[in-house]
Amino acid sequence: MVYSSGFDDPYHRLLDLIVRGRLAPGAPLVEAEAAKHLGVSRTPVREALQRLRRDGLAVTSGGGERPRLAVAPLSRAAVFELYRAAGALEGIAARNVALLGGSDRQQLAARMALHDTAFRRSSRAAKPDWDLLFEHHDAFHRELQDASSGAHTRALLDALRPQVDRYEWFFAPLTGPDFSATYAEHDAIVRTVRSGSATALERAVRANWFNGAERLAAVIEQSEASVLVGAGFKSAALGDAR
Repeated sequence: MVYSSGFDDPYHRLLDLIVRGRLAPGAPLVEAEAAKHLGVSRTPVREALQRLRRDGLAVTSGGGERPRLAVAPLSRAAVFELYRAAGALEGIAARNVALLGGSDRQQLAARMALHDTAFRRSSRAAKPDWDLLFEHHDAFHRELQDASSGAHTRALLDALRPQVDRYEWFFAPLTGPDFSATYAEHDAIVRTVRSGSATALERAVRANWFNGAERLAAVIEQSEASVLVGAGFKSAALGDAR
């Protein structure tokens, strides 16, 4: 998902740079530099940076009287926390699919299967378009969330979304090119949507998220020394971000 799509405000533009890895973990977020880079005044940038800090995407660094803001780090521990929280929420919400009529469940399963087919096609390309791949993967889960989540649950999932997507954009390409485990988990979710078993569907959704956390955590552990110094990132600071 393009976070700045349809938005031209500093918050969404900076959010997009952070989530997509155009701004690396630890990159300084300096108000004046950000304003110059975005071509706006410093006041909206100041507000955007504080919002990013509240969202957990920016952190204070250094000491003294004037602590500086920087892009939040990535960590193995955070993967488990974020993915388990998202999986638990989506899994509980998915139980509501059992309340749908049989025809509605079949149509939902068919739409999800189409998104999964597009995801598989993108992931098997000789040179995957990772943005497109992530959009198809996101659409698969969005279909389920839109059909099962109330406004409060959706708000909670949306709050987790940028944090989760940061890890997907950074580390998911390193888990491929074999996504067979994800394919199997998606198949299980689609089957249980069709069957209408609330318990089985919650279990399948949780398994997909929880197992995804394990896969990403393994990649982080194996490549932390080299990856977090910039491999996979297009830039390290605002002056280079595009």
